[in-house]
Amino acid sequence: MSLFSLARLVTAGDRGSWGRLLGMAGGVAVGVLLLLLLWGAYNGLATRTERSTWTTLIYGVTEQVNDPAAEPLTDSRVFASTVSDYFAGRTISRVDIASTPSSTVVVPGIGRPPAIGTYYASPALIALIDAHPADQLGARYGTRAGVIADTALASPDSLVVVVGLAAGDLDPGRAASYSSDATIGVWAVERFGGSAFPSIGYRTVAIIGAIAILLPVLILVGIVTRLGAAARAERFAALRLIGATPRRVADIAAAEIGATSLVGAIAGAILAWLLIPVAAQMRVGDGRFFHADLTVAPVTVIVVVAGVVAVSTAVAWWRTASAGIGPLGVTREQSERRPSVLGVLPLFAGIVTMLSATVAALMHSPLPATDIILIMGFILISIGLITSGPVLTFWVARLGASAARSPAGVIAMNRIRQHPRATFRAVSGLVAAVFMVSVFSAAITAVAAESAPGNGPGLLPLTTVVARLGGPPDSAKSSTAAASQVAQVTGVTGAVVAYYHPDEGIIVTASDAAALGLPVHEGARYVHVHSDYLNGGTPQVAPETSPGTAPAMLLVATDGTTSAIERARTAILLSGVKLSLPPGTRSEQAVSTLQTWANRYASLANLGILVATLISAVSLAVSTIAAILDRKRVLGLLRLMGMPVSTVRRIVLAEAALPLATVFALCIGLGFLVAWSILAGLTEGNRTISWPEASYYHALAASLLLAAAAAVGTFRTARKKTGLTVTRFE
Repeated sequence: MSLFSLARLVTAGDRGSWGRLLGMAGGVAVGVLLLLLLWGAYNGLATRTERSTWTTLIYGVTEQVNDPAAEPLTDSRVFASTVSDYFAGRTISRVDIASTPSSTVVVPGIGRPPAIGTYYASPALIALIDAHPADQLGARYGTRAGVIADTALASPDSLVVVVGLAAGDLDPGRAASYSSDATIGVWAVERFGGSAFPSIGYRTVAIIGAIAILLPVLILVGIVTRLGAAARAERFAALRLIGATPRRVADIAAAEIGATSLVGAIAGAILAWLLIPVAAQMRVGDGRFFHADLTVAPVTVIVVVAGVVAVSTAVAWWRTASAGIGPLGVTREQSERRPSVLGVLPLFAGIVTMLSATVAALMHSPLPATDIILIMGFILISIGLITSGPVLTFWVARLGASAARSPAGVIAMNRIRQHPRATFRAVSGLVAAVFMVSVFSAAITAVAAESAPGNGPGLLPLTTVVARLGGPPDSAKSSTAAASQVAQVTGVTGAVVAYYHPDEGIIVTASDAAALGLPVHEGARYVHVHSDYLNGGTPQVAPETSPGTAPAMLLVATDGTTSAIERARTAILLSGVKLSLPPGTRSEQAVSTLQTWANRYASLANLGILVATLISAVSLAVSTIAAILDRKRVLGLLRLMGMPVSTVRRIVLAEAALPLATVFALCIGLGFLVAWSILAGLTEGNRTISWPEASYYHALAASLLLAAAAAVGTFRTARKKTGLTVTRFE
């Protein structure tokens, strides 16, 4: 009989065989789909960051300029500064550029720098400008000269504007924004450049995050390729009985898995391509992805498909060849080889590796290539969790077997002792998910999660626009003139110039303090206000005998409408007054403070939690189906001997609960350890972790509910598949 005939006999014998093959193909398709989307997202994240970070001015060929009005401009360099602007709570990245008319410097997405009084804006910002009156937004930038191309934008939602100014109008004392990655002052730029990652630390975090999501995907592919292993073993035994050699049986198994995984991998690649428009709608950091960001190169798709098929085929051949399938006896359940204690070594090695790098960093003597050491430690721990699971499950089952008294407990514990790998494999996807979710959730806590700014009596209203002034000490007259000009804007209810206090805080007149709602001591002409008031704190005021001399800020009260706030902001920017920081409300300042690289990566951690949980759900569903197919004969024999269905259900529940309970706490603890080691090791202790938010405990509860649902889902099938017809061959 030919190999094709034998394969057809095994793979297409009945409806169940076709269902098993479709299940394997579907699981492989899901795995390849996730692999390609995750690969595209990882590369897309780096690409979009590299496209957009040119606005920070720190990744190109630059040199800081102290006095742009005094230094000459040349065709080979421009003067540039970057600052954050705001509109309706959204942050706008503004780059001001001074250049010669014949400048040869190429501005990303634009080409030649804009002329004085003109601007280029991103499509999303142009749509925003066109949708609102000029005095609210468009008038801030001058005359529109063109559109910034997508090649210089992180996202279709990016709000970016490049404005042409005279060199003397660039302020070297102006800070870019409130965020920690701000650049300050004016820079001479010969070439703009970007960076895929803001630092080695964030690149390390991105790599670890990619590995963390990849592991559950690989586990899923491994689980689905073993779907119906017991049913295949019975058919292979039948082939041996009619004369097939062990090698021929292994070839058939490899051909079956190879063909099935090829169909599934191709289907997964097609699905990944079709779902790119949907995945691109996902918002990360600055906004959505461009479709091109998630598109994987054809060569990469071919490599992924070929790799999945090759690995699945090779593993299937090796498993069948090493199983020792013979014509007799293999239809009886055989015990697995006892797991070796060596399976725990990768886990210990990973823990030691990560702790060594972290402790050295905390002692301010970081090891060479700390980032690589941490990545290797994380990989070892991830692999160690999977390899040590069967070992720990076996030890716990052996202890449980000695203490078991009920029939269900005795049978379940002893079966786990005989099949620790198969038992743990059923929950390995969930184990990996719990570990990864713990890593992501703990890492998120390193980002300072500030609560929404408070608002109420005595506090600086959230509708007050604060403009921090940066002019010379003799600019009091120009600041007062600017306040008077802004006060005439529709929707503005008052404008106050505050002066620096010699110690801390600001000085305002008594009438201005009363207008701000501050308590004023009787007879006081001036009031000293502590700086906490400007950040939303309770006002601390004291009488002051003399006014300040240097203007500190302009406080503009509005009627609270968005149009009034934006008109006031535009009027401040056009008043000619020097600013050290862009005008904004307290709520906008809080949002800008949180717009750091750490927060952007925190949003990716939330995405990782979602993906890991979803993959674990699919893995559990497939494992449940596999457990039913592989154990229906054993459960049928128990029913044949008179065991009640309720006892069978308790056996199934115990076999599902024990391996998960064995490593559940370990996964959580290791997840926190890994997150702490990565953050502390990369920052020399400047960042650490704290207790996670409630969403983490919700994710854990969801994982346990998935496990319970998977176990309970087998009850009905266990009863249906363990009738007399299943054991009639006995």
